[in-house]
Amino acid sequence: MAYKKEDAEILSRHVSNLDRDIYALHSLPPEVISVLFAYVSRSPNSFRDNLLKLLKEGSISPGSTAKPDYSAAEKKASAFHKKWVVGFGHKSVAEHSVCSLALENVSILASKSIEDSRLAAFTEKSTRYQVFDRTKYCKPREIMESRHSERYEQVMNSLFDFYTESQEKMLEFMRSKHPRSQEMSERFYESLTKAGVCDVLRYALPASTLTNIGMTCNAREWEHVVVKLLSHPLSEMNSIAEQMKRECSGILPTLLKAAAKSGYLLDTEKRMLSFSKRYSPQPQERKPVELVHSDFLAEEKIVAAALYRYSQHSFTRCLAQAKKMGAEEKERVLEEFVKGLGGERLPREFEHSYFTFDILVDFGAFRDIQRHRMCTQTTQLLTCDHGFSVPEEMKECGLAESFSEKMQEAKNLFDSMRKELPFATQYCVPLAFRKRLLLTWNLRELWHFIKLRSGKAGHESYRKVAKQCYAEMKEKHPLLAKYLSVTSD
Repeated sequence: MAYKKEDAEILSRHVSNLDRDIYALHSLPPEVISVLFAYVSRSPNSFRDNLLKLLKEGSISPGSTAKPDYSAAEKKASAFHKKWVVGFGHKSVAEHSVCSLALENVSILASKSIEDSRLAAFTEKSTRYQVFDRTKYCKPREIMESRHSERYEQVMNSLFDFYTESQEKMLEFMRSKHPRSQEMSERFYESLTKAGVCDVLRYALPASTLTNIGMTCNAREWEHVVVKLLSHPLSEMNSIAEQMKRECSGILPTLLKAAAKSGYLLDTEKRMLSFSKRYSPQPQERKPVELVHSDFLAEEKIVAAALYRYSQHSFTRCLAQAKKMGAEEKERVLEEFVKGLGGERLPREFEHSYFTFDILVDFGAFRDIQRHRMCTQTTQLLTCDHGFSVPEEMKECGLAESFSEKMQEAKNLFDSMRKELPFATQYCVPLAFRKRLLLTWNLRELWHFIKLRSGKAGHESYRKVAKQCYAEMKEKHPLLAKYLSVTSD
């Protein structure tokens, strides 16, 4: 469709082209984009035509250099969202409205609650590439108003003193252990060495350490995050949620209005923590990575899904065929299916089988593992009950004894607080302490995790987890393990 000059000038401010079937939208309020996309459900008009209709009432005159007036379009969008998204619950519309927030000076403990969202994008301050400020740790209201406040500050300062004062000694050790090769530039070598130092000393950082996060998600997910944090038992999370809602509302003025505390979430957290103690004997020693459950007929389901894709038969029939196959025939089907795959991801048919792992790993490594949000994760509260990890480099450079003393200080504080402050006491736990998590992966996502996290450039702690996941699969599902890519030492 050819547009009049006046209309073309209005549209050109917001679409990447006027004459092709695929075009980008830009420089529009997010809620206007959201309602524009919602119109496609019932309107026969093009997106450009509907956008023009939305904008013309409040748009500035063509050729003007003044900022466009979106008030009319925003008013229509607001009314639409109040009626359909808030009133009738058509929340998929809100997924077209996107907002990015910068979150600064939130605790590492809070960061894990914030990042427990599948459909958001995050970038967090790295414990590998940055040295953290010893004065920057969270002083939560729950602790600072308790009898433990003075001791809490003493232990946090002690942990940061060790972290800060050990930097130079660890740096000298790393330079001695890994001297620069002639082929490596000095700048790259220093960067690599610093990363090695931070990787080791991060174990001393407590969960109270303040960090920064860049976060982007759509309005529907923002509402989910805000509700979850408003309903959290810790005041820091509540404060973060209130600030999120306020700042997002400047960009998404309608879609987050309904976000409020959830009575269910508020009550369940405390009720189940108390109730579960009836069934909680002393923790038993188990393998750090254990495949605790996998799909019955896991191999047959994937073979059947591959056959199903390229036939017109029901899955029941394809599965019956797969059940009749011997090991060699099943392998032949899968070999044909992935032949020439190269570096691409496994086909989606590998998602039809699931594997659940119970993992015991230090909190520092958990922070990296948690990023694999396409799996199903169930995590426990931070604790000092499972002991702590001591990096080999810490032992080799003579810091292990003083490090262990600091960990014991943190544990003593944790133990003294846990009954009174079961949630707030998590701030005391350094990254070295181990925690449990339950992860359920489909085979395709497990392939991605093992391939990425077993790589030699990764942190040794999560490399071990990835390699142990592979070992469990190789023992219990040798045929499927053939299609997992692991980097061995």
